[in-house]
Order: sequence, then structure tokens, then C-alpha cells
Amino acid sequence: MSYALSDFMVHVDESLDVDERMKLEDIVRGDGCVISAAFPQRTPHLMMVVYDSECTHAKDILDHVRDTGFQATWL
Repeated sequence: MSYALSDFMVHVDESLDVDERMKLEDIVRGDGCVISAAFPQRTPHLMMVVYDSECTHAKDILDHVRDTGFQATWL
């Protein structure tokens, strides 16, 4: 299987604790087009998302994050 890999950062406006960040990572990873999603330790308000751009778009992933109730923008 080949992927057209793309990535972007999701800036989460709220201060999330570790459990909330893990929950959000799991939600985003639940998309079959997402390869990985993680909050770096040094920037807990930014989540790096890597996805297959032939399968989905960054806007769709961001919309899904917002639909779960988080205030977020992309960088």
C-alpha cells in the first residue's frame, strides 16, 4: 500500500490534561486515513497529524476535531 503522506499541526485552544490529549489523539487516529497523531511533550497545545492526502484532507480532520467539542485551528 502506498500513501501520499502529508502532515499539519492542530493548535488546540484549551489547556488539555494528559488524559484529554490521549483521548483526542485516539479520536484522530480512529480515522482510517490518519497515519499518526501525537502531541509533542514540549508543545502540549499542538498535535502533529500525518495522513494520507489521497484519502482525506486536513480540513476534514480538523472539522472532526472541532465536532468533538475542542476549539482548534491548523498551523
